[in-house]
Amino acid sequence: MEKYVGRIWMAVLAVALAIVVLVQGDSLTPIEIPEGATPFRTALVQLGVLYVIALFVERSLEVLIKAWRQAEKTRLEEKVRSSEDDSELAAEKNLQEYKAGTQRRTLLLGLTLGILVSLAGVRLLGPIFEFADAGTTFQRAVFQFTDIALTAGLIAGGSATIHELMALIDDFLKTSRKRARNSPIRRSNASAR
Repeated sequence: MEKYVGRIWMAVLAVALAIVVLVQGDSLTPIEIPEGATPFRTALVQLGVLYVIALFVERSLEVLIKAWRQAEKTRLEEKVRSSEDDSELAAEKNLQEYKAGTQRRTLLLGLTLGILVSLAGVRLLGPIFEFADAGTTFQRAVFQFTDIALTAGLIAGGSATIHELMALIDDFLKTSRKRARNSPIRRSNASAR
């Protein structure tokens, strides 16, 4: 049963999230973005906000997990150091299993905190895309569910994931600017002036 705890937890989270989105409908509104902002700029602003939130979540998880799991980890590490050759492999295996369990718990706790932050209104996609009045309630619910799940996943992945995504966007922008500067159309317009 312990082997399936992560899967059961993920299924319960998904069902709970789906129920909340369907019940709340359009009352789960994301944080407002100032008028006149372009979607691309809005996405960068949202990624910056998520980066800061992910830093907070990472630090709080580090403190919580350390308080919760550090004593047993220290005991297992001491057991590895003090064990004989025969029992050292078994002690090392126990320590690695314990570390893997800690990582699994950290990820699930991070995902839970990410979902709570998303439900509080901090989302990635909501501020970027607007629904026309013709959008169906089901379509909005699916979009909100996807937005909450995506944002929660980014937060759970940590600040390194968001930083890599921001770096990828930055590289794309630099390449696009270079291409635009070296474009034959731009050069011909500049020489015509």
